[in-house]
Amino acid sequence: MLDVHPPEEKIHGFKDFLLHLFTITVGLLIALALEGCVERWHHRELRDEADANMKQEIRDNTQEIATMRSNIAKEEKSLTSALQFLQARRENKAYDISSISLSFSFGDLSDASWRTASATGALNYMDYSHVQRYASAYQLQDKFDVLQLQTFNDFLQLQSYAVNGFNPEKVTPQEAAAAAVEVRRALARLKALDQFGDALSKDYDNALKRN
Repeated sequence: MLDVHPPEEKIHGFKDFLLHLFTITVGLLIALALEGCVERWHHRELRDEADANMKQEIRDNTQEIATMRSNIAKEEKSLTSALQFLQARRENKAYDISSISLSFSFGDLSDASWRTASATGALNYMDYSHVQRYASAYQLQDKFDVLQLQTFNDFLQLQSYAVNGFNPEKVTPQEAAAAAVEVRRALARLKALDQFGDALSKDYDNALKRN
């Protein structure tokens, strides 16, 4: 807000009036220019800080995805063993279950910096194409999180088959057939999760590119 004060002395004549008007005009122009510079500086600082925060967040998420994909490979191997065990039980054969683990490693992907940049309006001061790359990565991340939660629920369902006192030798062919359906669904979701992770890693790399 700019304050304009009237002259302290009386104006004598039209020439004096024009001088005061000129002085006020020049003062207003200088003040507006300075205010514009301060505002642009503030916008640039807001943009640069948001950009740096999102880049670091994406780097952290990239490392998290790499760890998750490594765990997914182990989980897929374990579920494949579980299918082999269930097939053995359907044929009333013995099977060593020591290689089977029904654990699922839930990854923690952050979007706090993206949400903050959106809420503060910092995205408005960034290059449009760069914002598009950020948006693409975070939108795919949201889909990845949804699929990850679904996969986690699948593993919880599988763990219900192996409650305390579980005896693999007492699993009937009928129970094995029913459980195999659940295992195949979880395995399919794991494979999809790995594919999403690969696509997300590429989107992360694209988002980190300079304009």
